[in-house]
Amino acid sequence: FEARPACTTHACLHVKTMGVLTFDVSGQGDLPITLEEVQILALSLGYGKAGADPKKPLGTRVDLKSFFDQYGVKAFSTFKKKFCTEELRPIGPGGVPMSKPKDPMQKTESAAIVHVKPEDIPPVSKFEELAGSFKDLKWRIISRPGGATMKPTNYYRLQAAVNQVEKGDIDIEKPMWAAHGGLDFDGRESWDTWNNLKGMSSDDAKKEFCKIWAEVHADIKANLRVY
Repeated sequence: FEARPACTTHACLHVKTMGVLTFDVSGQGDLPITLEEVQILALSLGYGKAGADPKKPLGTRVDLKSFFDQYGVKAFSTFKKKFCTEELRPIGPGGVPMSKPKDPMQKTESAAIVHVKPEDIPPVSKFEELAGSFKDLKWRIISRPGGATMKPTNYYRLQAAVNQVEKGDIDIEKPMWAAHGGLDFDGRESWDTWNNLKGMSSDDAKKEFCKIWAEVHADIKANLRVY
């Protein structure tokens, strides 16, 4: 293949070393995938057009529509996004299409909707005290692909409210990779929850923090370790 720009991630190095695109690097984040690589991948699984002249250009010999149908996409751009964000498996013609898997860029567990009574929400005057101690709670640890871990969504919602109070609107780029080389699930969840508060005033962010605090304690099992 034509040489690509330098890339130091494990997944990129694997693709370069192997010389072909393989499913074992799917779900590992953004990769410099080309249309030609996807066409070769589809052809290797048997998605060739019947009677196609092998001397003809690759694009005229491969049945990408049938290949994309197996993964629930309609175009190269959407397949590339799915390949980079989801762990896919090889599916030959006539195989069982993949059901739509959960996007690994999304949180493992969505925060359940918990209705709390107004009297259970701490007063805003308690914000400083609670903001300084919420990290010390015995938060559940959730396993993610590649040995990564993260906390329940409400942990990041609390941190986001604190950030909004102390720093205002988010002004950093969304992270991709963690120090260990895998996807930065923890950093990305922190970014998403803070970004959701963009435009919120400091006073309203304090109220939001207190409300989330009440939600955490209204559903202990979903958020904290219980011994």
